[in-house]
Amino acid sequence: MLLASAVSVGVVCAATAGTAGPGSAGDVALAAMGVAAAVVIWCAGRSRQPGARGWRLIAIAPLMPVAGFVAVVVLAPVDPMQQALVRWLPTVPGYLFVVLGILTLVDRDRLRRGARSGVEVALFGTACLLVVQLLVLGPDRSWLDLRPAEALVLGAAVVITSATMTVALLLLGVIESHRQTMALVLLAGTALTTAGRALGTSAVLSGAVALSDLGRFLVTGGLAMLAAAALTDSGPRASDGAHERPRSGRSTQLGQVLPHVAMVVAVLGGALAALLSARSNPVVITGVLLCAVLAAVHRWVTAREEQSMGARLQRSEAYFRSLVAASCDAVLILDDDLRVSWASPAVAGVLGDPGRAVTGSLLLELVHPDDAVPVARALQADGTGPADGLLLLRMRHADGTWRHLEASVSDLRRDADVGGVVLHCRDTTERVGREQALEQVAFTDPLTGLPNRAGCVRTLEDALVTAAVPGTTCRTLLLIELHGLDEVREHAGRDVVSSVLVEVGRRLRATVRGPELVARVGGGAFAVLVEGAARMVDQLADRCLSILEQPLDTPGGLFDLSASVGVVELSAGQDVGELLGRAELAVRAAAASGPGSALRYRPALGNAASRRARLRDDLPGAWQRGELSVLFQPVVSLGEQRVTGVEALLRWRHPELGDVPPAEFVPIAERAGVIGELQRWALEEAATVAVALPSAGAPLRLGVNISASHVAARTLVGDVAAVLSSTGLSPERLVLEITEATVLADGEHVVVDIEALRLMGVHVALDDFGTGHSSLAHLTRLPIDVLKLDRSFVSRIDRDPKSRALCESVVAIGQALGLDVVAEGVETPAQLGAVRAVGCGFAQGFLLARPLRHDQLTDLLSDGAGLLWPGLVGTR
Repeated sequence: MLLASAVSVGVVCAATAGTAGPGSAGDVALAAMGVAAAVVIWCAGRSRQPGARGWRLIAIAPLMPVAGFVAVVVLAPVDPMQQALVRWLPTVPGYLFVVLGILTLVDRDRLRRGARSGVEVALFGTACLLVVQLLVLGPDRSWLDLRPAEALVLGAAVVITSATMTVALLLLGVIESHRQTMALVLLAGTALTTAGRALGTSAVLSGAVALSDLGRFLVTGGLAMLAAAALTDSGPRASDGAHERPRSGRSTQLGQVLPHVAMVVAVLGGALAALLSARSNPVVITGVLLCAVLAAVHRWVTAREEQSMGARLQRSEAYFRSLVAASCDAVLILDDDLRVSWASPAVAGVLGDPGRAVTGSLLLELVHPDDAVPVARALQADGTGPADGLLLLRMRHADGTWRHLEASVSDLRRDADVGGVVLHCRDTTERVGREQALEQVAFTDPLTGLPNRAGCVRTLEDALVTAAVPGTTCRTLLLIELHGLDEVREHAGRDVVSSVLVEVGRRLRATVRGPELVARVGGGAFAVLVEGAARMVDQLADRCLSILEQPLDTPGGLFDLSASVGVVELSAGQDVGELLGRAELAVRAAAASGPGSALRYRPALGNAASRRARLRDDLPGAWQRGELSVLFQPVVSLGEQRVTGVEALLRWRHPELGDVPPAEFVPIAERAGVIGELQRWALEEAATVAVALPSAGAPLRLGVNISASHVAARTLVGDVAAVLSSTGLSPERLVLEITEATVLADGEHVVVDIEALRLMGVHVALDDFGTGHSSLAHLTRLPIDVLKLDRSFVSRIDRDPKSRALCESVVAIGQALGLDVVAEGVETPAQLGAVRAVGCGFAQGFLLARPLRHDQLTDLLSDGAGLLWPGLVGTR
């Protein structure tokens, strides 16, 4: 739009050349150009926040001469002087807006420049006043020829236009370097508009039509320049300092010669006025003389500043040379060929040879051969390397050793004052030595001297990177877990365990090949990383098991250990965590198969681990989502053949995995820490159902399994009391089934809590008796009311005389101690008959009834009056 407006106005001015008058087409086009320039400057100012106020002030200025043009058209003064005055009355404030806007474009601190700036302002102002007043009045007209009102208006016009050019000249000297183009365009715009309006005024006063046409062209170009300056202004940057000076470019050179240009213009203007004028003009003569004096003063001030600056530079150079010489850091300056062009005295001290000169040598010949390529890449001049940053290199010392240097790189090849790469080198040899010693400690097991887990992880990371390269040899990780260290610790002490681990590490190290990794990754866990085919790896795993099973002769005696080995092949795309996780799964599966087993990882192991992880994540809140339910298995009195109690059994139907057995999810709940919430929900759910169950005789007892974790949490008494209170279940009907290991656990609080429950009226049953380390002697000391024989006893009672005799003895002891004895897992009529024969009072099992839902149990108790016996009608 700006270019189109300027071209259009130029065409109109050319077409109307030779015409005059306040309402000519050229003046109308010029007014339109002023409005267009104002719009462009205003919009350009709005597009950037910094400097917006200055450009908005400048945008007002082109509208003021338009107002003067309108006033001339409306008032239609006949006298040329009146026309000039009417045009200038609104134009003078417009130039004032320009002055204020230009001063607002830069930070205020940039305008405080000292004596030299003051002289420059005075010189610019004087030269501008001299030239502008010559353009306005012409060589033959004098200020004394004007009336006071005319002299006041035209004088104000001369002063304000001269001030505008002076401020534009001043802006060029203080503007930031990246905005110099804008300042040059702005200066050209102010000069053209000032000259054009001055010539237009002179044309009106003298009646010279040619000058009027030239003035229109100049004003049009000036307005276009002002708008272009607004469009090219990038605004101040946050990184620019408040006192940054232009550093390079044509505008900087022009700023240095502008005072001389101003003096030359003033002298030429005065000489031209003297030649064209028939009389001498004291104002012109005074102005020329004043410009000459100010130019001389400016040169004197400049010389003083240059002398002072040179002295400061010499002091600064001496100061910094002293700092560099006294600095411990070695400084090298390299040229484009990476040849040392200057070296500080500290370089010779770092290299241990004060007489050695490195200046003129290629840096790549001075560094370690292994560092030559990385250094060349880092310092290459094509810009692809790290131009700035830290560079690690080694240089040979006078004693033949290599010194480690850490170099801070500053790429100053484009700086004309330096023209090279500066390296600030610091000797880090001692620090590197300490780091290597610490690294040795950090990655080594202090007991066996083998790599520790961190060292193993680092080696595995490198091995996995190599595994991704096609054609490399297959590598396999063996994770070895020792069994039997607890017995060694219990019988011989920790010192003997340490000697055992050292011997195990020695045996493994002697079994594998020299380059292969043997690391201790845990208490009794070792890792071996080997290369070779699968058959060779399996043979190595067998050899490791064989040498570990050989007796260990220690100061504490002779000990036998066993081990399990998990085998995992390294493959591309794995990470260390995944690799070690697979090895853990394989070694656990091998341990489950029995000591002395080696097992390779297979996807099924990972699927089982994923299933456990999924169940662990989904178990919390499963009861709130309605996924859990409680089934009830009847406990039958063998004498009455009637249901006298039920055992509550938890069931979980996972929405995606289906039915999950309690043997699988209860241990997961214990490890996840939600077993307490789970059993509180089950206890309350079962108690609520039990309260509503029908009963033909004595109220049915409700048995609920309690885990060891729930007992250890010390919340069992409170949980039971809360459930009894909320459901209304009688305490005598509740039977808490606890395993023998839980009752015999360390801590008196277990016995205290069980006694508290019994005082409340709650019964306690010893569950799964006959498994683990069950002892008949414990029955006299345990605070229990019910003894439940494990299914492992009952399963052989009908065909094994010893099992039958043992069950008969346990039942007799229980009856003698006043305990109710319940046989679990009765599944055949023969087992039921044998249980009755030995005198057991109660039984439960699939032969009598499978676990029932609430409604099924209610039907059984209602329809059959609780009668339940194989062969009876209605038996479930």
